[in-house]
Parts: sequence; C-alpha cells; structure tokens
Amino acid sequence: MERLSAEAINLKPLIATTGNKTSGIVVTGFKDAAVRVVETEHGTLYELRVKQPGLASAINQFNIRFAYDVAQSTTVPSPRLVPVKDPDGGQHAIMEVEFESEQALLDHLTFVEGRLAAAEKARKYDLKADLEASGQSERATYHVVRYRVGDQVWDTTGATAGSNRTRHRHDLFGLQPAAGILGLPQQTLGGPHGQRWRNPADWRDRYTAQLNRHSGINPDDIEIPADDEEKAKDAREMRRWARLAASALQVAVTDAAFVVGYAPVKGSRPDFDAALASTNLRTHLHGPLDFSGTNQAMASGRKLTDRAFADNAITVTEHAVLTGVKAAAELHEDPREAVAALVRLVDRVVFPTDTPSLRRTTKVLVEPSPSQLTAKHAANRAEIRSALLTAAVGGVDLPAAAMDTPHQKVVRKGIATTGLSVTELIAAATSAEPSGGRETARMELAHLAVPGLVNGKVLLGSYGSTGDRRAVTTKLAAARITDDGVRLFIEAIDAFAEVMQLRAGRAAPPRPGAATGRLRRVSGGDVVTTDAAKPADSEWFTSQWPVESDDSGSGTGTSSGLSLGEQWAEKLKDTTGLVENAKKAALAVAKHFEAMHSLVGPGREMTADERQDWQDELDKIEPIVEKAGKHLGKLRYRPTDTALTTGSIEDFAFGTEDSE
Repeated sequence: MERLSAEAINLKPLIATTGNKTSGIVVTGFKDAAVRVVETEHGTLYELRVKQPGLASAINQFNIRFAYDVAQSTTVPSPRLVPVKDPDGGQHAIMEVEFESEQALLDHLTFVEGRLAAAEKARKYDLKADLEASGQSERATYHVVRYRVGDQVWDTTGATAGSNRTRHRHDLFGLQPAAGILGLPQQTLGGPHGQRWRNPADWRDRYTAQLNRHSGINPDDIEIPADDEEKAKDAREMRRWARLAASALQVAVTDAAFVVGYAPVKGSRPDFDAALASTNLRTHLHGPLDFSGTNQAMASGRKLTDRAFADNAITVTEHAVLTGVKAAAELHEDPREAVAALVRLVDRVVFPTDTPSLRRTTKVLVEPSPSQLTAKHAANRAEIRSALLTAAVGGVDLPAAAMDTPHQKVVRKGIATTGLSVTELIAAATSAEPSGGRETARMELAHLAVPGLVNGKVLLGSYGSTGDRRAVTTKLAAARITDDGVRLFIEAIDAFAEVMQLRAGRAAPPRPGAATGRLRRVSGGDVVTTDAAKPADSEWFTSQWPVESDDSGSGTGTSSGLSLGEQWAEKLKDTTGLVENAKKAALAVAKHFEAMHSLVGPGREMTADERQDWQDELDKIEPIVEKAGKHLGKLRYRPTDTALTTGSIEDFAFGTEDSE
C-alpha cells in the first residue's frame, strides 16, 4: 500500500472517517468509496479505484495476450515467477518475478514492447494520437509486481489491462516504457550519468514540476539563437519540454484501478496470476480492438456469416465484407447508403427477422428457441455484431458495451428495417409534423448512427469512465425526440461514412469541423465548430439531452412535438407505481364499504338527512368507478385493426371488441 500511495493523487477521499474519539473513529472512505469486488473463477479480486498521474505505472510483460509468445521465444529469457505469501500461507495480491540481471529484464521489456507495437500496427489506427487529442476514457487496471534482480528488490505496478495505453501515455510525457519498471535516469533531469531513481516518489514530482514550468508555452514561440550554441542548446531543451507539456495535457490525470487484494476460491490452490489473466481476457473479449480467429465473438460471427452465405441469405460481396476481405464502403457507391447497408447487413445476420434466418442463427449459436432468449443471449449477440462491424470496417473502436444492445424481446423477433434510403429516413425524421412515420424514421436513424457515435466517443453509456451511467438506448431515446439529436445522428452517419471511405483507400471530402478529430458540436439546433478544443463527447451529450429537462440553462436540446407513439410511451412511463397505488386504494374502499354495510342493516335506523348525505357521497364515487371500469376494459384488449389506432392520446381506440 505504501508503494501504491505514489500512484494516486486523490488520497483524501480514501481516508474519510466517521465518528469521534468518544464513539470511535472509523475509516469509511477506503472501503465504501473506492474498492470494487471482482469475482473470477480463480477467486475474488479487490480493485482500488483512484485517479493516477498519467506518467505512473508500467507496461506488463506478463500480459496474457503475449505471454505465450514470450514463453516460446528462444532469444528472451523467461523470468522465474514466485507467489508472495503471508506468514499463514495465504497469497498476497502481488506477483514476484526474478531476472538473472538487469540486462535480462531490459531485453524482456524490449521484446514485449515490440509485440505491443506489432499488434498496434495491425489495428490500423493511431492510439497515441487518440490519447493526445481526447485523453484516456477507459480505466486501465494495474497490479503490483515485485522485481528481483540480483541483490535489488523493488515493487512497481504493471498493467493487467492497458499496457498499450500506458506505453503511449509515457511516450507523450517523453518517457521510455522501461521507466515505469527500471526507474528514471537522473541525467534526464540534469543529474549524473549512470544513475537512476528507482522509486517513483523520487522523480515524478521533479518531472511534473518541469512540465508545469513549460505548460502553456507555445514551442514555436521559443527562438533558437544562431550565434550562441550554449543558448541554442538551452532553447532547444526548453522547446522540447514545452512540446511534452502540450502533448501530455490530455493524459495528465487518468482513472485507474489497482488490484489490492486477492481471496482464492475455498478449497482450491491459490492462483493470483490466473485470476488476473481471466479478468484481462474477459476485458478483451468485450473489446473490439484485437479480434482474431480465436476470439469467441469473432469466431461466432464468422460461423454465422459462412452459414448465411451457404444458405444464399447474403451475397458474395456481403460475405467478403463481413469477413474483412472487401472494404465495407463497396456495399454502396453513396457513402451514407454504405453505412446503412453495412449496419442492416450485420443486423440481418445477427438479429434476423424472417423465420428461416431465426432458426439458422439459433442453431449456429447453440441457443434455445427464440421465446427463451434472455438478456445474456442479447449481450452475446451484441458482441458478435460489434466484432463483425469492426472486421468489416477495419480498425475502428466499437466496443460492444458502448453499442445499443437490443432488449431480449427485440432479439427474439429481430431488428426490423423500414427499407428506406438514408435520404428518405432523414427527410422523414426531420419532418416538422409529429407522426408515427417520423418516430419510426428517427428510431432507425439513431440505430444507424450508433457506430459513428461510438467511434466518435460520444455515446459511451455505462462503458468506461464517462460519469454518465445511463444505458445507450436511454440516451438515444432522449436524443431522438429533439431536433438537435436528429442533427447529431446525421453527423454521426457522415462521420462513419468518412471512416469507411478512408479504410477503403478512397479520398473522402473533408467535413466541416472535422479538424477537431471528433463529431461537430450542436447548439440550439445549429452545428457549430467554434470550440475546437472541446469536441462532442459523452459529457457534452449528457448536458445536451438529460433524462428530464430542467431550468438550469445547461441545454436540453430543441424539443420536437411528440408523435402518438411517443405520447403513449410517456403515458406508459407515468403508470409506474400508479397501478399498485390504484389497487391499494380500491381494496381499501372495498373493505371500508364492507365494514359499513353492517351499519345500514337492521338495528341501524338512518335519518332522512343521513340517507341523503350518504347517497350524495355514493353519487360522487359511482361515476369515477364506472369510468375506471370502462377504461380498464379497453386496456385489457389489444388492437385488432391498426387503422383504428389514430386520434389523440385521450381517445386512443384500442379495439372493436365489446369490453363492457
């Protein structure tokens, strides 16, 4: 824990207490606010959630994704792993490794960095540029590694999940990846050659202070004198630090989780390494960035694709796109229509609507019958969709957890499409008159826009460290009832269309505002690009379309009139709790009348005035009960003629059956 104290910058919440000296002081912040329990098949892990300096931690050469490559390499020595145990024999949440020499450790790190670089080249996108422009939104996870090299022993934190992000953050700070493990050479900060600070507490404050001194200085404003070499050297050094300060700004502080505890499964051999590996593997199965033939979601997607092709459900071109052989942009010559064609193609394979395809999908995925599908099956299908979209476009960031996962009821029936072109959808969605057609168009337009929104880091939902825990479908519903939201959907489709064109090696005409690297901002229904430093992101989306409008002036989007379907959805939402309250009230009245009945029988003579007063009360109640019974009868029947479901919400016709 002393070692981890150098990794956190918000220690105050962790030591929050309750009580006093008389009642007893209890430290509540650590457990209640920061520690998360993670269950694995190898035991329980405890993660400490904190803010960390961006230059903290280290890449992990024991990451499961390339541990096999390390073990199979004949040029890199494998270290000896030793479990760290307490006096009672329990295993600490620490991994101890021993290298024969510091050079062996350096060779090992060099090999691992090469594997990371090779994996990133295959991804066809620039993670470092992404971090520099937008920061790190996804929380990385670290655990403590104790290194032994000869007589030296030191602890550091290695990435259980997030080695590439950590490596690129260090690069933005001007650090070598090995600095997080081997320490920082003192000559980096003007100290003697051949010596290094091993303890991060000895150099991080110094390094940060150097960056802060040059923060806000434009490197190009620093002139390099041509007639004085000594001053020129100082000016070049100042320019280097100014550039580092500018590049590291977006990752100066990041969210991190540190594994601080481990409780093995009772009755089994403690295996901290396996518990870490299982969490990392699970994380990457959900992610989109490194799909391979052995990835479960991608493997299932390929099976579905091959079987659909064998059944003549998709064409040769469509099969080639879904398997990554052809660029997705080739699905249609119009970039916008290519986006719609791709999303609909993947939906047709993963979430089909026709009976033969439903049977095929269920059989290939070894699922129960459609009526028995659960939320788990919906989530699995969502991962497959994410994998296929990623493979079809190539290198985009479409994590399944950030997509609009359909409800299990929708999965049972499939995702239907209007068949309209994007141009027709936009025309219907931007209509000034509310209607069922406009509502349907907006729903499909939102669905087509999701890949662009996710790729633009706008609609992350509960995925990552966005601070907005609403589901993606909830956000989409909030956005599509506003004109601003529809404009954002159109922009997202155009942005994704541009990505598809670039992946296909085609020249894509520049979009206004594209220089920000993200989607353009929308304000009051108009697209604006004046604030390039703050492009659209999940936080901005939250402020634009909150769940409920308020008067704070934070921006709620330009509301549109509600269609009949949207009115119905709002009324249905309002019934939450009302039905139970009505049942309780009706039951109370019934019991009350039952108790009163004995008071109006023999032995209880009522005066004329009493009888009249009581009749007046009944006259007030009777029409209310009759009206409630009439509407209750209507609501019990489903509509048989969709042509009758017109009018306002007050006279909605639900059927022709005699419900009286």
